[in-house]
Amino acid sequence: MPDNPFLELLGARLVHWDHGQCEWQLDIAPHHLNSQGSLQGGVIATLLDVACGYSVFFHAADEPPARTATISLTIHYLARVDGGRVVARGRQVGGGKAIFFAEAELLDEVGGTIAKASGSFRSKRRSDPGRSVGRQIRDTG
Repeated sequence: MPDNPFLELLGARLVHWDHGQCEWQLDIAPHHLNSQGSLQGGVIATLLDVACGYSVFFHAADEPPARTATISLTIHYLARVDGGRVVARGRQVGGGKAIFFAEAELLDEVGGTIAKASGSFRSKRRSDPGRSVGRQIRDTG
């Protein structure tokens, strides 16, 4: 699994990862809640973003690793949750060689939908000599 310190800090766990799909779990803790006592919107957005993104860049052990960058992400917040475990399920729904489309949903413990997202992502294999996902800065000195 790719190293992601922020997700480790959050406490999110990747529990399923395969071509075009993944599943993340988070046990809601008091520090995940907002002032209203429900799961903070930024935590929801993060879980949906990584569920989409990781569904795009799965690689088998014999393939070069890849990374992805979010181009756009649209989130629909549908319900609140204030405890228990949430599951973010992502799946790739289309794309080409570098740009991919994915959807994700965040579910509560009984399968109720908390939020949904869709987005576009740029993926790049680490061994590709082409442009990087981020902006490059050249040393002109």
